[in-house]
Amino acid sequence: MIVRVFAFFWCANLLTLLLFSILVNLVDLRPPQDIRLRVETALLESQLTLVHTNSGSAGVRALWRQIAPAHESYVLKDNADCAEPNAIGRTENGCFRLIYTGPEVSTFSLLKPATMPLVLGALISAIMAIFLSRWLTRPIRDVSRGLKAIAGGRLDTRILDGLRTSNREIQDLGRDFDLAAERLQALSEGRNRLFHDISHEIRSPLARLHAAVGLIEVNPARGASLVGRMEGDIARLDHLVDEILTLARFEQGEQQGKVQRIDLLDLIENIIADANFEGRLKNVSVGYRGSETLELLGNPELLHRACENVVRNALSHSPQGGTVSVTGSRVGEYIMLEIADEGPGVPETDLKKIFNPFVRVDNAIASQGIGLGLAIASSAIRSHGGEIGAHNRTQGGFLIHMAIPVSSVAAPTT
Repeated sequence: MIVRVFAFFWCANLLTLLLFSILVNLVDLRPPQDIRLRVETALLESQLTLVHTNSGSAGVRALWRQIAPAHESYVLKDNADCAEPNAIGRTENGCFRLIYTGPEVSTFSLLKPATMPLVLGALISAIMAIFLSRWLTRPIRDVSRGLKAIAGGRLDTRILDGLRTSNREIQDLGRDFDLAAERLQALSEGRNRLFHDISHEIRSPLARLHAAVGLIEVNPARGASLVGRMEGDIARLDHLVDEILTLARFEQGEQQGKVQRIDLLDLIENIIADANFEGRLKNVSVGYRGSETLELLGNPELLHRACENVVRNALSHSPQGGTVSVTGSRVGEYIMLEIADEGPGVPETDLKKIFNPFVRVDNAIASQGIGLGLAIASSAIRSHGGEIGAHNRTQGGFLIHMAIPVSSVAAPTT
């Protein structure tokens, strides 16, 4: 960039000098008037003096009659005092003397030869400076307009395609601007979607509670039969608030508990035991195969929450008599986990969205949840520097895979 800017300034200076030279020649600036008069007077006096020396007074008068029409601003006196300066030669009545009778030389005419080049140079420099400043500030103005648009709430503003520059650094700036604007737009849309989904999730149990209260007011005898349903809605609201708070803490970078050395397999075994107990109603079994130890440095509470949510998600999608398999291994500096079920899978169009809050796939089983479990699992894994993804299995079912860095597990503690 420095070389390009230097080259541009250098070329601008060369162009300024070239234009200056051309304009000076076109204007045809002449020497100042007083210099021309002095030169003209000196030439006439020397010529008349030479003629007087060779031809006398008659020759001077004859020559003046010939050249006088070309020098109307001069008068030749033949009776001047010979003691006066610039006396040419003696005559019968005194001496010849050339007298200038033209207009007086003005101050402007004296300054014109010096000021005109300066004025032309300043004018050319100003034009070049305007062009140069507009060229240099044009992409900055484009970025400024983009920032004002973003500040005004138009988060769909992009400037890279409209940047009128070939400068790589400015193009990188425009690319970074568009990336930041895209992320801001995604955050804004996610926030709006989150608010909408939260209000939708809260509205349904609140509506049922309101209806139950109305029924009890009309018929108090039905209160006992409605208590169970009301408790279920209250528990759902309590669970929803807890999930939302957990997700909010993840989004703000807050972590619960401390990072410590753990064996992830211990957490998984407890989760599998609970899942097998819950799966008895559908005759669904959950099993583990893989490494006998999965040591890593992490937050046990967050990792437990992540693994539990993924296993529960697989359990809820499993058909009657199905199987959920959990596989664990260490690959390099990562602990790899895979949780697979035999459920209906997820539409390909929804695979990239299932880890967003309140996203539920289009099937009857999925509608039972609130759509925060996988979002919390994703945030927990990513807070450890890991990755989480999902895909449909070729033999049927759905699989979620997680990669969690082991960090400094290799160094044993005492």
